[in-house]
Amino acid sequence: MLRCLVIFAAMTLSVSANAHDNRYALGLKGVGAVLSGGDSTKFTFQKGYGAVFSYRFYDRWLLDFDLSTYKLYNDTTAGSSFAFGGGDADATRAWKATRIGVQASHYLFSPKTPVNMTIGAGGGLMIWKFVDPHSDTTLKVRGALNETVDFSALEIFVTAAGGIELALSRSLCLKWDLRTDYLTAVGAEFQADVNSSRPRWLVGSSVSISFSFGQVDFGKRWKSEKAWAATTREVKKPVDETRDSDGDGVPDHSDRCLATWRGAIVDSLGCPIDSDEDGVSDGRDDCPHTDRQAYGKVDIFGCPIDSDFDGLSDYLDACPFNKIGAKVDASGCPVDSDADGVPDGLDDCPNTLYGVDVDRYGCIDLYMFSKPIVLNIDYVSGSFEVDPISHKKIKELARILNFVPDIKLEINGYTDNIGKPRANKSLSEKRARRVRDFLVALDVAADRIKVFGRGESNFVASNETAKGRAKNRRVEISFYR
Repeated sequence: MLRCLVIFAAMTLSVSANAHDNRYALGLKGVGAVLSGGDSTKFTFQKGYGAVFSYRFYDRWLLDFDLSTYKLYNDTTAGSSFAFGGGDADATRAWKATRIGVQASHYLFSPKTPVNMTIGAGGGLMIWKFVDPHSDTTLKVRGALNETVDFSALEIFVTAAGGIELALSRSLCLKWDLRTDYLTAVGAEFQADVNSSRPRWLVGSSVSISFSFGQVDFGKRWKSEKAWAATTREVKKPVDETRDSDGDGVPDHSDRCLATWRGAIVDSLGCPIDSDEDGVSDGRDDCPHTDRQAYGKVDIFGCPIDSDFDGLSDYLDACPFNKIGAKVDASGCPVDSDADGVPDGLDDCPNTLYGVDVDRYGCIDLYMFSKPIVLNIDYVSGSFEVDPISHKKIKELARILNFVPDIKLEINGYTDNIGKPRANKSLSEKRARRVRDFLVALDVAADRIKVFGRGESNFVASNETAKGRAKNRRVEISFYR
């Protein structure tokens, strides 16, 4: 047996022209792969099949076109993803896929070497679906729009690989490689939690045998490294005193910048001049006298950048990234006349009351009127006078109501259950009218206000405790248009 191996190795190493010398190759391969990276399933190392076509476009470079198929089962009993085998007996789902890939690979050693190594990278399309391992029906998940869709996709992947090749003869080559594919989610339109929990890595190894043809010797097209290294006699050519390759007016023999672009203004050595030192040379600079403070803040034409189009260049702008359209002060910062957080120029209501919530357009946020305002006034028993704390609330409310005259309001007075119902109803109306009188005194039009005494009704707390009765003695203000 040892003698056979020695003879085989000697025959292999004695082949002067091997499979690595050919331009094309066709092959079949067996694949072992595992799907990993998910947090909901565990797949084991299982087999697949494929075919490969290779095109060698340069001495050490080739393109591999790959077509492979897989059917991988998850295994609920496996201790790790690197267990081998697997079938539908202990599986809850299977992953069926067709891989269409292209990869650029590079030989690490001369192609003349019978044993060689490659590294490569590429990408392609993975056509896959998750199915029930017993019925072969496609599983369902939530799509990107929260609809029910098939758990399948035509998805873009990227890949990295390395391998070892053995040239068996002039036409046959044996190769082993290790490859990792990453599924990018481009083409997989599922809910974010589905994409984050599903497996995204396909790690595999394959053994292939290929038939090579179309022999070519790239070495004949170029001088070999040995020829380049050989000492040759230098032949001095006469200097053309008038030659000016870049047309800048400085002859090549005196020009230190031979690749100057056409139209550049150059110095006596033929190098471009940049008068304002902004990184854009004269002749190409539309703003040749830019302030030196603007260095690094000019566009490709050499003019200062104004990122927010507020009329003040970025190098002078204390706030260079304002929202476009905002009015700014002399330092370039936005002006907000009513201090509502929306700058003038973008504020549809530039005179909003100070301290009032506004919407994104700078106008009063009418959401504040969507719910009733409750005044838990600290009434003396049988009294309808408003306490000082409630005075402040009513005053603030009047300030806002005078700013939005189309809002109307309904004032409802309530009492607890102490006393006679008729007397309580009268008392609740007096309390509501008292609040109305305060608003009218603060310039809120009386015809905008309706007053009702509700008496002993709509309790919000128990009347069995003093604290509960205090909550029931209240005034509620509702708003409408």
